[in-house]
Amino acid sequence: MENKVIQDRLTLLRAKMQEEGIDFYMMPTADFHNSEYVNDYFKVREYFSNFTGSNGTLLVWKDGAGLWTDGRYFLQAAQQLDGSGITLCKMGEKNVPTEEAYLKETLRPGQCLGFDGRTVTAKRFHALETALDGLDITFRTDVDLAGDGWPNRPPLSAAPAWALDEAYCGRSRAEKLAQIRRLLSERKADVLLLSSLDDIAWLLNLRGGDVACCPVVLSFLALTASDTQLFVNPSVLPEALKNALAADGITLAPYDGIYAYAAALPAHSTVWLDEEKTSCALWRAAAHCPIVSAAN
Repeated sequence: MENKVIQDRLTLLRAKMQEEGIDFYMMPTADFHNSEYVNDYFKVREYFSNFTGSNGTLLVWKDGAGLWTDGRYFLQAAQQLDGSGITLCKMGEKNVPTEEAYLKETLRPGQCLGFDGRTVTAKRFHALETALDGLDITFRTDVDLAGDGWPNRPPLSAAPAWALDEAYCGRSRAEKLAQIRRLLSERKADVLLLSSLDDIAWLLNLRGGDVACCPVVLSFLALTASDTQLFVNPSVLPEALKNALAADGITLAPYDGIYAYAAALPAHSTVWLDEEKTSCALWRAAAHCPIVSAAN
């Protein structure tokens, strides 16, 4: 039985791909922070495939589509993809290529692979670059075609945030910031760009409800020797919490302002970040600077 709803959504997506000159478009299961769980705003892969599992990548091209997922979801995915025209690619099974291997076999010189660079980690982006090296492939990481093609997309979560009492944290926010600044100096870095929501929650003794199963707040953080900026929706912070953050030298900035901040860093600034947790979009915004990886 045909799944007309999903087929129609993919038709609209392919029209947008053609307009943008994109031959293959990739939709992972991810938010802007590489969280294990994502809230409704980020469920573009589910919207365009009908697959509701917690792990999977949807790849769409002119005359086909494939969804890669692991063994936990083979039966579920087969049922939910039925009639959609999307091929189930069973990860780890014999003769089933990885996404990178499939793209290497299928992409042709001069073609373009696109994805929302905010939802793909820098590490994954480098893996794609390596896999496709020498094929004359271009990347478009500045487009959210899936989101643009999703009418009535749910809004970003804006659940109330709160401070976790120091009795449960072991150390104060100020002590933790001082500790990270010492590490920043040891790394000979000028600025730390932090994307991981649980890391930010730990560092600022901050909790929220923006991600299922995880008491975190959608946010980014930039820390230098003298300044700390929290990129967050200010409406989720009660006044008392805003005042407490300000007392510890933390200034607030718009949630999506992190990319402009990174792009405006002086070229001589050394940036410290974790490529496994930092998006390709943020990494590329800061790539005009020397970058120290957390893995080094």
